[in-house]
Amino acid sequence: MADSAKTRLPSSFVRIGQPLPVDVYHESGILLLKKGHYVLTPEQRERLLAAGHGDSEAVAARLEREQQERAARRQQDSLAQPCNPLVEFEFLLHRVEGLLSHGLAVRGLGSALREVLASLLELSQRLPDGMLAASLLLDSRLPAAAHGLRVATTLAVLGRRLGLDAATLHSACGAALTMNIAIVGLLGKLRQQDEPLSEAQSAALLAHPVIGSAILREAGIDDELWHSLVQSHHEKPDGSGYPQALRGDEVPPLARLLALLDQLGEQVESGRLLPSQALATLFRDPASGHDPAQLAALVKELGVYPPGSFVELASGEIAVVTYRGDSANTPRVAALRRRDGPPYAEPLLRDTRQLPFRINKAVGRGSTGVKPAYLIRLWQRR
Repeated sequence: MADSAKTRLPSSFVRIGQPLPVDVYHESGILLLKKGHYVLTPEQRERLLAAGHGDSEAVAARLEREQQERAARRQQDSLAQPCNPLVEFEFLLHRVEGLLSHGLAVRGLGSALREVLASLLELSQRLPDGMLAASLLLDSRLPAAAHGLRVATTLAVLGRRLGLDAATLHSACGAALTMNIAIVGLLGKLRQQDEPLSEAQSAALLAHPVIGSAILREAGIDDELWHSLVQSHHEKPDGSGYPQALRGDEVPPLARLLALLDQLGEQVESGRLLPSQALATLFRDPASGHDPAQLAALVKELGVYPPGSFVELASGEIAVVTYRGDSANTPRVAALRRRDGPPYAEPLLRDTRQLPFRINKAVGRGSTGVKPAYLIRLWQRR
């Protein structure tokens, strides 16, 4: 077997008491164990993981089959059990925090990232409003890692409006999820840093698209579109981007879309702007350099007030947006309390198409007086 046909054996392929799903080779090409051989001890498993390689096509086919089987099981489970997007998103959030903060120290990083991505895509298709809401409502101990999950969630929902096929959407969302894998720790420090960037920090920021792609390739991600978007998500049509200073049509349209959602996420997560304000700022600023068609599609998909954002109603109530509505400015909402009163015993559904409950303005989370746990039932699905 030629070297080019080998790939490191994923950890999920070597399980004690279970047969090997592929032939296992040493990196030199020598066959170690045939497919179907049982792994009997922890020591044998560790030796195989340290030295074992499999045929690239066989490994890829097995991984794809496992992903399909997991997706089918998740779909069956979802039909049998209640599903809450806030709970599901929080689980993914913790998973992403661990994966991105430890990088290549995580055995089977590539497979684990694909599993998270498969769950994200399935949930965003089945529960789009709830996942969008969760991305705004839930905080993280590692904001830089959570940022990628939030951007990927928005892209997963928006990509379907844009007509992206499944393979392209998978690659684009994978890039969104992992675009900052090389600088997760640095971004966390910069959030607490008041002084200007050091030379080393500036160099790390400029290099992170290329380094991130290299980390992903070492982890077994061989999707070239995924790599291309990670490498180009900071490029700009006017040539002022990095790391290659691409110009015009050299910047892939999906990279421009990723940059748009990246900027939107940063503005909201930093607390500088409310979601509706960030959308309005991007839409009205011709100097932003973003594609007008992509901006228009984003506003149409999210609405003026995205799920998970908070508003003040004409009734004087503070409400949370639960689902997108018939028009961009008439979403479905649940009132949480009177402006100067305590929270209601339970959120009360309001129709913003009716004059008494029209939306006056967007407000921040601090105006609500409630925690996400109070809201969780609003997106419960059976």
